Amino acid sequence: MNASPLVRSSFLQGCRDSLPVCLTFMFLFSSIGALASKAGFSLLQATAMTLTVHAAPLQALIVQQSDTLGVAALLVATVVVNFRFVIMSSVLAEQFQHVSLGRSLLSVQLLSISTFTLSSRCGRAAADMHAYYLGCGVATLGCAIAATAAGHCVGATPSFFVAELIAIILPLHFTALACHAPAGNRTLQATIAGFALTPLLGSQLGSLHVLVVPLGVAALLYAADTCTRGAAP
Repeated sequence: MNASPLVRSSFLQGCRDSLPVCLTFMFLFSSIGALASKAGFSLLQATAMTLTVHAAPLQALIVQQSDTLGVAALLVATVVVNFRFVIMSSVLAEQFQHVSLGRSLLSVQLLSISTFTLSSRCGRAAADMHAYYLGCGVATLGCAIAATAAGHCVGATPSFFVAELIAIILPLHFTALACHAPAGNRTLQATIAGFALTPLLGSQLGSLHVLVVPLGVAALLYAADTCTRGAAP
């Protein structure tokens, strides 16, 4: 059966909204691919890991500690790092009650913090939230796999400039997601603020800037929106 126009429209909307996430994934997963190549993983192993694990922090742990981690330690690390997906899945399950169990299980692998955030904040405005989620997931996971393959083929350790760019773009990525909304989103303002604040606060807060910058910018923009609505006649 062909998908209805509303389902196709929601799917394509999810693909479009996930483009900023895809940009971040290009940098992030190309680095994962390069690290995997350096650690001796084959191209098939590296891309299969992205397809099945789909969690950059855990993938980095697997690649860097592949010689020292035992199976038991790896399983414990997987459960600890990915426990957040249990909570996210339960939240989305409430929104996908019209979707069959089989279709839900098939789409679980597309779940990430990015697809969850986009679906929760913007998917409610789509005609079909599940189709919107699928659009986000297919686009981002496809980009992650392609970036992993590209990074593996290049096979070089990321340069200092690329490493610094990744350090900046990750807070910007989560800032933009935190400020993304179906109407009147603040993505551009969040990006500009992130570029300005990340170098400034990074030297003062260290690794904590990854949390402080996104949450701080999101809080400021939310306060600005609240004041604007309160001042409106």
